[in-house]
Amino acid sequence: FAREGARIFSFTNKLLYPRSSLAAYVASSSPRVASAAARRGGGLVVIAISERAPFAEWCSAGGECVLLDESGFSFQRARGDLLPENTPIFFGGEPKSGEHFISPNKFAELRDALIAAARVGLSVKEVARGEANDFSITLADGAEARFVLSPEVAALFLELPATLAAANLRISGGSVSPQLEYLDLRFGDQVVFKRK
Repeated sequence: FAREGARIFSFTNKLLYPRSSLAAYVASSSPRVASAAARRGGGLVVIAISERAPFAEWCSAGGECVLLDESGFSFQRARGDLLPENTPIFFGGEPKSGEHFISPNKFAELRDALIAAARVGLSVKEVARGEANDFSITLADGAEARFVLSPEVAALFLELPATLAAANLRISGGSVSPQLEYLDLRFGDQVVFKRK
């Protein structure tokens, strides 16, 4: 702040510090920082930092991984990071800290689809990004569910138990029973599947 030019009062004065500039600087200092706030506390300037919480891992085929938060923003794993149980692993592209896996709006659709899949009993192990908006998830038994990312995809997963029941299939043990090789949700109101 001393480099900001001549001023009647210095920005280093604890009563006149530039709160928003200080918070913005701290927030931009590391991809792990989700937000920062500054305030004066007695004779001190107090900086409060909130870190990003891991939602998934984003890995390359070579095994290099970074963590993703709920907005799809990537950051480096730190010692002591605890991942939620059954954290899905995302594949597609080369993971780099400080970037988004896909745009935040599209990631919200993907996150909602994964939450819907878990709600109906599917256990998602991996998420793979195909071309354009094509995605697939690998289930507990290795079966694959393919879908096009859209605002409606979460609803498709929520309707899946009823759709599968019409074909004498059910969701059991994190996957579909009897076992499938894949199921495809890319055709609007139809679900195409192939048995093993």
